[in-house]
Amino acid sequence: MARAKKEDIFYTLFKDLAAKLVEACDHYVEVMEGYPQTFPGIPELKVYESECDNKVQRIMRELYDSFITPFDRQDISDLALAMDDIMDYMNGAALCLDLFNVQEMRGEAVQMARLTRRCVDEVSKMIDHLPNYKGDPEVMEHATMISDIEDEGDVVYNGGVRRLFHDEENGRTTVTWLRLFDRMESCIDACDHTAQVVRTVVMKSA
Repeated sequence: MARAKKEDIFYTLFKDLAAKLVEACDHYVEVMEGYPQTFPGIPELKVYESECDNKVQRIMRELYDSFITPFDRQDISDLALAMDDIMDYMNGAALCLDLFNVQEMRGEAVQMARLTRRCVDEVSKMIDHLPNYKGDPEVMEHATMISDIEDEGDVVYNGGVRRLFHDEENGRTTVTWLRLFDRMESCIDACDHTAQVVRTVVMKSA
């Protein structure tokens, strides 16, 4: 009986990183949905960020030591850094709640957090199918879905900013939420950037 082909170490490492992002994003959404009661949970996102940093560093060490890689070396580096950005922006957005002394949550922020979770779920599925990117159409399907969700995020972001400047009389609150919305949108954009890197990998093999 023939042995199953062993998965390339890079795919295993990317899947491990994606799984940690899903776990972190679940917590990110919980913080945003339950805030301000969930304020004590904010520091845990820093723990997730450190864990993701360690996983990205492992990918970079493996890249440095490997002579043969499953796809372009630069794309491996770009993919790892794009996924790391997702975590950085989640942590940054949650940290802003503390830094800016936010007292109550806005509905658009909860919507954007939930869209981020949808994006991160699609990133995880996309990475799961990445080992077969040359023949598995699901890789591109998930990458495209991420872009569609990013478009939804733009709509929510624009609506949130518009409401800030039309309804909010407190200038400090307006600036606070503008910064927070920007950070949350950047998180969704980082998911789309991750998908763009994967689309580049697929197109190079076409």
